[in-house]
Amino acid sequence: MDLRTHLTTYINFNLWANTIMTNWLLSKDPALMTMEVKSSFPTVDKTLVHLWVAEHIWMKRMLGETYENILSVCEGKDTSFIVEKLIASSNGYVTYINEISDVVLDNHIKYRLLSGDEGSATIAHILQHIMNHSTYHRGQLVTIGRELGFTDPPKTDFMEYIRNITSTH
Repeated sequence: MDLRTHLTTYINFNLWANTIMTNWLLSKDPALMTMEVKSSFPTVDKTLVHLWVAEHIWMKRMLGETYENILSVCEGKDTSFIVEKLIASSNGYVTYINEISDVVLDNHIKYRLLSGDEGSATIAHILQHIMNHSTYHRGQLVTIGRELGFTDPPKTDFMEYIRNITSTH
């Protein structure tokens, strides 16, 4: 499997998994989305915002566009607003991978983290990173959900996605 195929599959997986996860969360009591538990981010909503902000900022970095810390965009907004932002961002990655050339995947870019630290990586490595980052936090969302009493978390692992797409083709 070539790099483009791998990344395209993984980016489509991310959109699928974010959609499954957020649909599950939207089916729950909205008041629970802001209830605090012990986790990296103390609520479902704050975890979803973190996912969106990370996807948004990394895309801006890859495009060479300026960005700022946009956490405040979601302040006071409900879960459905945050989900719209996250799913739009995940869709943006699908569009991005379909529009760039293979050469771009090897482009090395420099970036600055919100902490001020600098780094550099290839576009391919950044894409792999952000999709893996989202997987990590989806796992946290399941754990937060369990703390809130949810007993029916969806399966959003990569092999579930592969089984899902191969059974529909």
